[in-house]
Amino acid sequence: MGLDPVKTSRTIFNRFTSYATTTLKIDVENLNNQIKDILIEPGKFSKGPIIEATPPFKSGQSILDLVDEGVLSEEFRNFKSNELPLSRGLYKHQEEAILKIVRDNHNVVVATGTGSGKTEAFIIPILNQLLKEKGNNLLTPGVRALLLYPMNALANDQMKRLRDLLINEPEITFGIYTGETEEKYNRAYDKFKRMYQEEPMKNELISREQMKESPPHILLTNYAMLEYLMLRPDDNVFFQGDFSNDWKYIVIDEAHTYTGAKGIEMSMLISRLKSTIGLRKGDLTCIMTSASLGNGIEDYPQVAEFGSKLFSEEFISSDVVGASKETLKKVGSWGSPDPKIYSKINEYLIDNSDSDIIQLLKDYDVPIEIINRESNNDCEIKAKLYNIFREDEKVNDTIGILAKGPIQLDELAKIVFNNKPDKISYIAALIDLCNTLRKSEAGNPLIPARYHFIIKALEGAFIIFTEKPKIYLDRMNNVTVDDEEYKAFEIASCTKCHSLYIVGERVLNYSDGYSYLVESNNKYYDDGNGLEFYSFLKDKYDNHTDDENEDDIFESIGLINEGFLIYKLCVHCGGINEDGGREPCNCGKPKYVRILKNNSKDGKVSKCSICGGVNTKGGIIRRFFLSEDAVSSVLATALYGEIPNIVKKNESQQIRRSESLFGFLEDDEIKEVKKQLLIFSDSRQNAAYFAPYLNNSYRDILIKKIMIDTIDEHKDECINNKWTLSDYCNRIIQHMNHKNLSLEYSIEELNKEVWKWIIREFIGNIGSNSLENLGFMMFVPNFDSLRNKLLQIPLFKELKFSDEETMEFYRFLLDQFRLNRAIEYPEHVKPTDEYFSPTNQQGGILRISPDGERIGVRGYSIKSWVPQNDSYSNTRIDYLVKILNAKGIIKTRGEIINILKSIFDLFADVRSPLYSYIKTENLNLYGKLFKIDPKIYKVVPSIGDNLKYYQCNKCLKISSINISNICPSYRCNGELKEIDLNKSVKDNHYRKIYQNSKLEKMKVSEHTAQLTTEYAAEIQNRFINGDINVLSCSTTFELGVDVGRLETVFMKNIPPTPANYAQRAGRAGRRLDSTAYALSYARLASHDFNSFSNPNKMISGVVKPPYFEVANAKIARRHLYACALAGFWRINKGYFKNVECFFKNGDVNGPELFYEYLSTKPQPLLNMIREVVPKELHHELGVEDWGWVDDLYLENGVMTKVVVELEYDLNNLEAAKQQAIEEENFWKAGDIKKVINTILNRPLINFLSQKNILPKYGFPVDVVNLDVNNHIDEALNIDLSRDLQIAISEYAPGSQVVANSKLWTSRYVKKVRDKELVKYRYCSCSCGYFNKKMNIENEIERSCPVCGNHRMKTGTFIMPEFGFITESKVEFPGSVRPEKTYSSRKHFSGVGNKVEEKDIPIGSNIIKLTSQNHGELSVINNGKGQDFYICKTCGYGDADGIPKKHNNTFDRECKGGRFEKVALGYNFETDIVEIDFGNIFVDLLIEDGFWESLMYSIIEGMSIALEIDRSDIDGTLYVKNNLSKSIILFDTVPGGAGHVKRLMDEEYFKLALEKALEVVSECSCGGEKEDTSCYNCLRNYYNQYCHDKMKRCYAVDALNLLLEPTQMLSNAY
Repeated sequence: MGLDPVKTSRTIFNRFTSYATTTLKIDVENLNNQIKDILIEPGKFSKGPIIEATPPFKSGQSILDLVDEGVLSEEFRNFKSNELPLSRGLYKHQEEAILKIVRDNHNVVVATGTGSGKTEAFIIPILNQLLKEKGNNLLTPGVRALLLYPMNALANDQMKRLRDLLINEPEITFGIYTGETEEKYNRAYDKFKRMYQEEPMKNELISREQMKESPPHILLTNYAMLEYLMLRPDDNVFFQGDFSNDWKYIVIDEAHTYTGAKGIEMSMLISRLKSTIGLRKGDLTCIMTSASLGNGIEDYPQVAEFGSKLFSEEFISSDVVGASKETLKKVGSWGSPDPKIYSKINEYLIDNSDSDIIQLLKDYDVPIEIINRESNNDCEIKAKLYNIFREDEKVNDTIGILAKGPIQLDELAKIVFNNKPDKISYIAALIDLCNTLRKSEAGNPLIPARYHFIIKALEGAFIIFTEKPKIYLDRMNNVTVDDEEYKAFEIASCTKCHSLYIVGERVLNYSDGYSYLVESNNKYYDDGNGLEFYSFLKDKYDNHTDDENEDDIFESIGLINEGFLIYKLCVHCGGINEDGGREPCNCGKPKYVRILKNNSKDGKVSKCSICGGVNTKGGIIRRFFLSEDAVSSVLATALYGEIPNIVKKNESQQIRRSESLFGFLEDDEIKEVKKQLLIFSDSRQNAAYFAPYLNNSYRDILIKKIMIDTIDEHKDECINNKWTLSDYCNRIIQHMNHKNLSLEYSIEELNKEVWKWIIREFIGNIGSNSLENLGFMMFVPNFDSLRNKLLQIPLFKELKFSDEETMEFYRFLLDQFRLNRAIEYPEHVKPTDEYFSPTNQQGGILRISPDGERIGVRGYSIKSWVPQNDSYSNTRIDYLVKILNAKGIIKTRGEIINILKSIFDLFADVRSPLYSYIKTENLNLYGKLFKIDPKIYKVVPSIGDNLKYYQCNKCLKISSINISNICPSYRCNGELKEIDLNKSVKDNHYRKIYQNSKLEKMKVSEHTAQLTTEYAAEIQNRFINGDINVLSCSTTFELGVDVGRLETVFMKNIPPTPANYAQRAGRAGRRLDSTAYALSYARLASHDFNSFSNPNKMISGVVKPPYFEVANAKIARRHLYACALAGFWRINKGYFKNVECFFKNGDVNGPELFYEYLSTKPQPLLNMIREVVPKELHHELGVEDWGWVDDLYLENGVMTKVVVELEYDLNNLEAAKQQAIEEENFWKAGDIKKVINTILNRPLINFLSQKNILPKYGFPVDVVNLDVNNHIDEALNIDLSRDLQIAISEYAPGSQVVANSKLWTSRYVKKVRDKELVKYRYCSCSCGYFNKKMNIENEIERSCPVCGNHRMKTGTFIMPEFGFITESKVEFPGSVRPEKTYSSRKHFSGVGNKVEEKDIPIGSNIIKLTSQNHGELSVINNGKGQDFYICKTCGYGDADGIPKKHNNTFDRECKGGRFEKVALGYNFETDIVEIDFGNIFVDLLIEDGFWESLMYSIIEGMSIALEIDRSDIDGTLYVKNNLSKSIILFDTVPGGAGHVKRLMDEEYFKLALEKALEVVSECSCGGEKEDTSCYNCLRNYYNQYCHDKMKRCYAVDALNLLLEPTQMLSNAY
């Protein structure tokens, strides 16, 4: 049986809610119950399981059948390949495609879905052509088929298939030519051997030199490389010359990716290719494939039109081959059996006889005549059952419903089984059975299906303080209850004591002069205001300002420990002011609570004002958000646990493998295949970080399970033999060896690791979730030999302690050492090991710190046994005072301290019974440090030594130490009550996980574009073979890459479109014997939340056919110029390479010589341009009269502009250099010379692409690397590169990147010898004004020309175009995502070329839209708000200030020492549309956040309306004067992708506004008042700068006014 979808979904959701309620806990049980009730509310945080029918593909004829019919060549009869059995039936759509291509000579679109065998549809016709030529002795070198892929991973995957396919056809050659292909054969050979551990086949051409010498018959590449091949003068052998005369096929895979500008670019590239080769229309057979092109036969005309535009060839509707699937139809029925039969049959099919199954059918009401009919059939039992249940009424009902589309499983169950109590179990069992039954082993299942389940993220919790406080898990601002308005406050809680906090920001309202506590946002570094955290005064902690716990003070060395301020807060309006000042508000009905403001830094509180707990690294106060990675880990672990293992026989190996040196190691043994899970992330960093995160979190579960099982299986031995920690270590190792769970450690390594596990638990390093606190075990001092001596000490008798109380107090005292890490660590365990982070320090206790000094020693956490002065107390004083008070003994503080000093002699005096268990260490300046030897402790199972547990009735903490029912928690005056621990922690997430998890291995690996090609291929193969269980991948695996047969996928975010979702979900379901299951997590993003609200739109949503208008003059010009430059460079090769070669090459520069070439009006070039440029653009571009040359070279021509700009920059730089020389500032002159070299050495193709002369293909043209300054294996397997626009954030100095399970810290802006980085001066104003200029002179505005602001932000930014370099140090990723410095918003400087201006009527309003190209935008990263300090010598960078000393990239101290203060920036040009609303909103009260709310609502609406990936468009505000603001929407791809220009169409613009209104109207955040925003409507990761300002009501009112001018407006202003 396969995965049980009902049980799996229930398990996943229960794990999610369990994790949420365990992690986000408050010390008020009623509030916890409210949170839990909201979480489990149906449909609130989970959707599904949703079931979708996935009908099988229809079968067709075999290859041999087509040979017999004369369609395919007779040569196929001799074709031998396990990959393509000749007698096996093809799918019907494969047969149809082959017939259209081979027999009818038609171009074809293969749009048949995932897993449909699209490759065979085009590879068989290509093989047919090659086999025919081979049979006729015509198979000469030269390309016959070009296969174009959007990603190298897909091309590499196809190469693997070709190797298996052509192993016995040495005459047919094939090769891949991409940026990864080596030029020389020797290097290519070595690379091949590393990747595949075998010899390359003779017919695979693996190097560029091989392919140029003898072009392969089948050539694979990507479109960007095809552009390079056509432009580079030395790579023309494929298209012109002796080997270019036999082109027959061109195949474009994953054609749906070519939308918008990329589609236009590809169309013109193909036209150029055909023209370069000399082919006319119809000479090539054109094939395109995709799993998601349109929504069925009704879209075939549009799909055919798309194909016609892409290839400039004829496609008609009948050329579109869709998936031929079996139709789910109802048939005649014999009735229905007892529904329990479905699960029973599933069980019986595993190991029962046919006769047992027949009897079962009789027992559960299947008619005897039906049974007898099938009993007489000569077929397998599954086939008989197939026939029987095909006529089952319930099965037919299910088929009829699923044929209509996806449906919630519980709804389906209700329809099919009415109100039967177990209806959901029945329907799940029915579907599972029907998915198993088939007429033959290779046949189709009775009901093939896929399940979908979605979990939604939390986005905070909010509270209103009515008489009974109420919690909301929706974003709220103000709530009306019983006609009274209450302010909703965001809440948080202490991770240690779970005390309630509220979170916000004090904002002064200038109109009434009062301050209000308002919702705050997730702050950027460059926003100086942090979050503010407030706790509530409680009776038990009323003396919060006195007697701070000195132990915690020492933990927080380096923190600012100021006193806590008391405030008064109005629960109705949010008015706030310091206690003792004036009243916080004048709202009419004030109701005040007293709160404490906690000290915070960077939005983190390190010390709780209630319990005094400290966390110096991650912060001790947690907001009610769950880490995306933590939740994903919980979900992935739950799903992984439900995946069944598969047992199968090894597939036979190809001949070339079995003949290898190690072929004898291969066998056909039956084996158990390990579990497999594919996890998708949209971001490569998300995928890269999650791989080690999941590995570590799952490993931690395994460790805990091993430790628990070891004790559980040896409880009696543990109790009777009084296991020491060493005994426990040995038993764990024995247990692991017995279970074969050594986790790949050597004997010595395993011993060290197990000791670390034990010590981590022993010192309570993981707090409330330690095995001890969860009741699995306990560490108790073994006083057996010491008890009598200890009881003889008179001190405790004098204090009226009973014997049992005395021993309990001894245990408390020893635990003061243990839990403060004051222990003697085992020999091979280092206290500073990162495994113990964040408390990885050696603990120790001094009798008293000398001279009242704060104790701070690197690598140590030192406590003083008694406080330094009267300002502090500690846990020991606090507990002793409470015990003595309970006994009626009142002591002064001095007396208590003297008692504690006497007690310390128990450890310090050599005569003490405990002294032999005390270890000491002398510290300079501080004296003797005391530690406890763990040997005094024994390990006790949870049932051992009559252990009892108690819980405090106030702080709710659980303790096993009890003296007079006094709570040992610091400053708590609660009373302990005995509890049943199992009941108290039964709902704890971690207890359930550790208790119920299976001991099975999980190996997780990253698979992203950050890995080298060789290593990525190795990871892929290891996953397919089962050596790796889980792949955390980016979109690499979305597009048809072979990952074997999977049952499950997990998507860490909702994919951008239904097409993306179908591709990813379609990775599951490749197994024939189980139902596929796709789990998704709707993270904090508006798109994800919208999809969660209506999941069917994503699961079976309409996939619109790709669309583009080929008549795009801007793109056509670039391709026209490419045609001309390619012809020019073939004649003038010396002018091709870099900027200097073309623009500064001798007496006649490239632009002049190019103009001379064009002036001759070469006829071949004209012929090519006529074919490439769409006819409707011939006149506009001046094709026939060569008018396009003027567009290049007249005063405003693009080439003239580039030449003038370049000359201007170079001349000014040269003048500045000469001036510096004259001033004898030779250092500056040298820097300027390096800048000149930088500009001149830029690659020419990239430079001309950036300047919009050559095509872009939507690719970034400014790609930089993060060079890894390390030579470990993990470094050799990664290749870190990013578009500069992203790199200035992700790779900035101090930013950290995870790749190949290691953490790399960027530290240097890369310097290149004899080159210098280009600098710009810039200024920006809060009103939106922005300007920049190259930093030759230092003139820049100081006052804003728009609003007059005299305090504009001004500065300098550099463009780090050489890339970045990491530190040599490498680390392991931790439990918190690595930090990065954030790029600020993109700025528009007002520079662009106006293309079109249009007044669009919307309702009774007129909105002015202006389209521009070459719109200039700048992205600037200011680090943490104060820019970066960059060393001018070595490039060392730091956002925190100038270091006292630093090392250079060679890890030696840099002697340069000159630092400059700069930001990192990037300039790019793109398409923009300016939306000017004029005076439409003049009657609205425009408040801060209005324009941002409207802008982001329009962007969300546009993304939905035009099916554009949200990340492909963005916006910014632009000011022309102090009275008017415009919204600037732009394509995020440099150069433009044609997206925002579509808004110039009146219909599209109105549709975008309508969808925007849908988004903000259908959201529920803010309740009726709509006075906030959330991730379901306006918020996303990239607009955090304005989260607190955006309100849904602003967008709702503005859009209503635009679309329905008479509609009532919101009253939320």
